[in-house]
Amino acid sequence: MSESARLYVAEQRSTLSKRLDGRMRVIAKQSVTVWFSRDRLDKLLAGYISQLDNCELLYAIDESGRQVSSNIHLDAIDTSAYGQDLSQRPYAISLTVLNNVAGHGAFACGAYTSQVTQRECVTVMYGVSSAASLMGYIAADIHIAARPAGEQLAGSS
Repeated sequence: MSESARLYVAEQRSTLSKRLDGRMRVIAKQSVTVWFSRDRLDKLLAGYISQLDNCELLYAIDESGRQVSSNIHLDAIDTSAYGQDLSQRPYAISLTVLNNVAGHGAFACGAYTSQVTQRECVTVMYGVSSAASLMGYIAADIHIAARPAGEQLAGSS
């Protein structure tokens, strides 16, 4: 990704978090009741993926970074991803930071190349909690494109 595209993505992270916050909140709240049933959690996530603009992948991870759902794509469910350790992925390097913002809404992580789709994406995370106890996160990999041709970065001329 070019430096110009990276700057564009960084600019858009806050906007993306705000745009997805409400929908991610609904998914997180509903997932509490099915968190410990992969089949039910997968069905819940599959029912919402199409409502998240440009979402290529939707999944759930526990507070330590272990995947507790399948990988949910728009047109498929990949059950082989269940249980994998994602704690070293670019978006999860600092789960302690995410733990501190879990109650503060959607959090868009930095851009990276998805190992699943091989396309540039940003993962938007939303904390899942029951009472005061953090259970994990709903994660949505959102495809990003380079800055549209002719669009200038804020503050550039």
